[in-house]
Amino acid sequence: MRYRDKCWIVGILFIFATTATAGEAPSRPVVPTGWQYDLGLGLIANPEYQGSDNYRLLPVPYFDVRYVDERGTKTFFNVPQGFGSYFVRERLGNGDRFAVSGAVAPGFQNRDTDDFAGLETFGLGIEARLGAEYDTGPWSFQAGLAQAVASGHEGLYGNLSASYRFVLGRGAFVGIGPSLRFGNTNYMSALYGVTPDESLASGLAAFNAESGLESAAIQGLLSFPVGSKWRFTGVARAGELVGDAGDSSLTSETTQFFIVAAFTRRL
Repeated sequence: MRYRDKCWIVGILFIFATTATAGEAPSRPVVPTGWQYDLGLGLIANPEYQGSDNYRLLPVPYFDVRYVDERGTKTFFNVPQGFGSYFVRERLGNGDRFAVSGAVAPGFQNRDTDDFAGLETFGLGIEARLGAEYDTGPWSFQAGLAQAVASGHEGLYGNLSASYRFVLGRGAFVGIGPSLRFGNTNYMSALYGVTPDESLASGLAAFNAESGLESAAIQGLLSFPVGSKWRFTGVARAGELVGDAGDSSLTSETTQFFIVAAFTRRL
């Protein structure tokens, strides 16, 4: 498996994990406290790189280690979210929840493709992340910032998202909501820019990508228990590259689809 394939696997795992575990809404079932371990395996369909019109089907390993106390998740360690902890966890008088977390994690965005000869590429990096969550009733709102601190795109990007959950009973639920991603100039130029030298070497038109909105997406989730230990989770995401991300000469297709289907087991 090529390195860029592994990068995209991690990227899709991020979508799966943040949708399935972030924002522990009051409607979710109470879970035991202490250390918890989840292992799983799934299948994804995703583009070869951001802006590609070619898709691949790949198996996906998954693990998640968490420490949970009476206030919910305190510390987490997994491939997509990295290693981090919640340093603010507040339950408001009306039952709403507010939380802030920090983490060091792999940087998922990459331009590690050999589709264009002469193009400067980069793979996985390391990011410092800051995230905030607010849960009110069936709604969950998330905001996050990520700064590359080692290799990768060397830029800063942010995410805004919301999800509405329908509880189906016996631990099953459906969630759906929109998300936006923004990037600074370093981030956008690393992923979507084409310098004059790269243009001469690759044949692509030179392109100057600046800071702004990168993508808008809508995402849906279905999760339900299978027996006493296993859980099935499916995620479908449709996103549109906009602004300079959509206009880049690197982008073959602005509409990007991601599908994940996974079985996980709590040990």
